[in-house]
Amino acid sequence: MTSGGSPETTGTAGPVDACCQAGVADAIAGAARARRRKVRRVFWITLGLNVVVAASKAAYSLTSGSLTLGADSLHAVLDASSNVLALFSLGWAAAPADARHPYGRQKIEILAALGIGVLIVAGLVEFAQAAIGALLSGRHAPRVGWLGFVVVLATMGISLFVSRYEHRQGHELGSELLHADAHHAASDFYASGAVLASFVAVRAGIAWADSAATLLLVVLIGQAAWSVFRDNIPVLIDAARLDPAGVVELARGVEGVSDVHRVRSRGMKRAVELDLHLEVAPEMSVVDAHNLAQQIEREVKVKFPEVSDVIIHVEPKART
Repeated sequence: MTSGGSPETTGTAGPVDACCQAGVADAIAGAARARRRKVRRVFWITLGLNVVVAASKAAYSLTSGSLTLGADSLHAVLDASSNVLALFSLGWAAAPADARHPYGRQKIEILAALGIGVLIVAGLVEFAQAAIGALLSGRHAPRVGWLGFVVVLATMGISLFVSRYEHRQGHELGSELLHADAHHAASDFYASGAVLASFVAVRAGIAWADSAATLLLVVLIGQAAWSVFRDNIPVLIDAARLDPAGVVELARGVEGVSDVHRVRSRGMKRAVELDLHLEVAPEMSVVDAHNLAQQIEREVKVKFPEVSDVIIHVEPKART
């Protein structure tokens, strides 16, 4: 016997319960669609800003010969590319559940977030190769004028805005994808800071500063890549999302529950899937066991609002 939308659960529900369940399902689906629209709007806004940043950096890099700013413009291109990737992934993730994908396609967001991490690593390789090559060849310092400082400071302001905006929206909307892209935008802000420092050093006559600053970017961007992989890989390998002890304590506190075991959780931060085994008295009726499981499911979702699905297997307590 199970609870949480299985045939056993819905089979005992009356017409009123069925209508209520349908209404709740429609409300959840509507909320999910509204959330995706909001997330998509955030990415369209940040895509436009990242295009402006990339074009500005690339244009001045060509005129000044700055290796650091050229590498940084590539980083901005990766930012814009990650926005495009995110927009595509949101369309795929919005596809409804079907027989082949009974749990939906929400994990496509996680794959897209990891794709952003891969793009960051690709940028790391480009930066490292360019910096080492310049140092070995004894490349001359770039021609840095006042316009270069204006470009870098303006793009730093945009990157800072994008990072904070995406972090805030990612928290409000519960989107790992927005959080991942916010890390990317933050790394672009720090990278631009390294560019600014190299410009000051070059103006002071330190010719190798351009290449040294590029190597510094490798470290900064590497930290951003690590955070993206650290936050998203556990979801794909079904790492536990809830502390089993908290679930056990809640369930054991409900009258009629003899014991709880095999508490397992997985999924995304805002859509945790939980299943557990519930022991009840052997003489308890099916109806009472079903109602008990539903009560526990409701209390779990109140205490752990991130839980989206609960499967409860009810079994008789072994006689001693």
